[in-house]
Order: sequence, then C-alpha cells, then structure tokens
Amino acid sequence: MATLCLLCCMCFVSIAIPAYEYVDPNAAGLISLTPLLVIPGAGLTFFRKQVGALFSGLSRRLRRGTDVEEL
Repeated sequence: MATLCLLCCMCFVSIAIPAYEYVDPNAAGLISLTPLLVIPGAGLTFFRKQVGALFSGLSRRLRRGTDVEEL
C-alpha cells in the first residue's frame, strides 16, 4: 500500500505542467524605478534637514554672541 501511494505521488509530481509568467513592461518599469526615485528623494530630504539645522544653530550662536556684546 505504501509503495502504491509513493508511486501515485511520483506520477503526480512528474506530470506537473510548467507555469509561465508574464510581467507587463510598464509594471516592471515601475517596480524597478520606484526605489531609484524614492531613495535619492529621502536622502535629499535628510540632507536638507541637517543643513537647515546646522545653519539654524549657527545663526542662533551668532545672534547670541552679538546680544551679549551689546549689553
């Protein structure tokens, strides 16, 4: 009985039909281009915030230095 079950399973596996896949060129373009556009955008946003914080800190320090000298 076990041999017959094993033989049936082997036949079932060997008769499998190959599956073909089609990826629409427009969908493949979106899949590949989206990370290429998002990553630099996120990097620029991070860089812009860091540069803004740097200039903000510098201007605060420079204003604080001139306020102290005037008194």
